[in-house]
Amino acid sequence: MNSVMKVILERRSVRSFDDCKAVGESALTEIVKAGAYAPSAMNRQAWHFTVVENKELLLKLNDAVKALASSAEEERIRARASDNKYNFYYNAPVLVIVSMSENALFPREDAGCCMQNMMLAATALGLGSCWINQLGNGASEDKGVREVLDELKVPKENKVYAALAVGYALGQSPLKDRAHGVVDFVK
Repeated sequence: MNSVMKVILERRSVRSFDDCKAVGESALTEIVKAGAYAPSAMNRQAWHFTVVENKELLLKLNDAVKALASSAEEERIRARASDNKYNFYYNAPVLVIVSMSENALFPREDAGCCMQNMMLAATALGLGSCWINQLGNGASEDKGVREVLDELKVPKENKVYAALAVGYALGQSPLKDRAHGVVDFVK
């Protein structure tokens, strides 16, 4: 099997990380490089990557995300605010934040391409990853979250579109069956 296809088929969302095992700088550099080589609208490459390894700042960001959750419309999200065990990035040792200026042409689509490349790169390097949504959808505009993002040096003019938890997986993430009958070939 082609090595690219093999990595695509092996990629899983990991939600349990070994928070004591550090991810090497060379691996993180390769992951972010893969994101930077993603396609972008009109090749604008409007993204900014913030790689966070500082555990104290990650926990501070988690507190801000939990505080924001307390005012959510959905009960399941509000419940996160009072859950002492809730950690939006699954206690991964690294969080890669993808942000872009709001005047980027297609920031959501560009972020999606970056994220897919980075998840595949993480898999190829023997690391686990998980797309994290809690900083997107306007969370980066919340005052408390934005204060922590400022500490993390996420550019003030940027909005967060995605984040990637990265680390060594604890255990195996099983392959879930894929939906069948979702493709029609029209010739």
